[in-house]
Amino acid sequence: MFRNLSRAACALAVGIKNQVDTSQQPLLNEPMINRMCLQKCLPAVQAAGQDCQMYVGDRIKRAVGFPQLTACCKPLRYKDFIISYDTKNRIPNWVYEHLQYHKFYKDDPCDRRVNVCPFNDDSAALGNEKPKFHPDCRIHGYHRADVRDYCDTEYELGLMADPANYPFDAEACAETQVMTNVVPIVPGFSCGPWFDLQCYIREKLVRENKSVYVCSGPLFLPCENDGKVQMKFDVLGEGEVSVPSHFFKVIIIETHDGNLELESYMMPNCKPEDGEEVKLDDYLTPLCQIEHASGLIFFPEKKVCFTSNNKRRGARLHAL
Repeated sequence: MFRNLSRAACALAVGIKNQVDTSQQPLLNEPMINRMCLQKCLPAVQAAGQDCQMYVGDRIKRAVGFPQLTACCKPLRYKDFIISYDTKNRIPNWVYEHLQYHKFYKDDPCDRRVNVCPFNDDSAALGNEKPKFHPDCRIHGYHRADVRDYCDTEYELGLMADPANYPFDAEACAETQVMTNVVPIVPGFSCGPWFDLQCYIREKLVRENKSVYVCSGPLFLPCENDGKVQMKFDVLGEGEVSVPSHFFKVIIIETHDGNLELESYMMPNCKPEDGEEVKLDDYLTPLCQIEHASGLIFFPEKKVCFTSNNKRRGARLHAL
């Protein structure tokens, strides 16, 4: 019994001593505890610090991303032309083509290519069917134009990339019927100065030069109404296809001696008056005006020096 009491007394004494030793060393234990807690919280503190230092745009992009004008922001590639599509107005911003002599003409008697363009008179006589208008599935369904948008309207379907530019290529000719290449035009517009300009490009510029680059597109110019300058245009169908007020063509001519010449035109989207004498030179427009109206910069990456600007030659004409 006395042994048990002595053991209990010893245990009590040891416990009291340990308690006293612990109370006498608070400064030795507390830093270690604080250091362990800090190491556990350090990743969260560092992450919070990084978020505070990160630019707001980077935080938004990482968390939810930015809105885009379309799911397909890059230009749309086709076999012989490329299109930048305007998802808001349901028409192209611009259509770029590269035209060369061998795509139009046959000088070799052994060349057995046949004119397959269905819009050609000879091809129509052979019974070749015209390709149908079709959508581009790369464009989101919200932003596509449809042929039905043009029904019961006073406008026709106009083409920026002309199928007559691809007489020997059935695939390229058919691709011109894609709805991303279509714009609303006033009846008779394609038979006036615009048609003359297309013929001038094919029959003169392409024949006499190494190659020709053609950029075509719509323009929306303001008009004056009751003393106010307003932007007014018609909108077609459920797809809400916008009707441009003007069209432009920017033509870069690569001559056989390696020089570049520039011709830029702007034409109103209207039918020419009967008996009106049309001169293409009347539609020559400074490139800066087209850039201002379209919101485009045609040569952003490098300075292009032209030996001729709108059929005028001079040392300063290359400055755009």
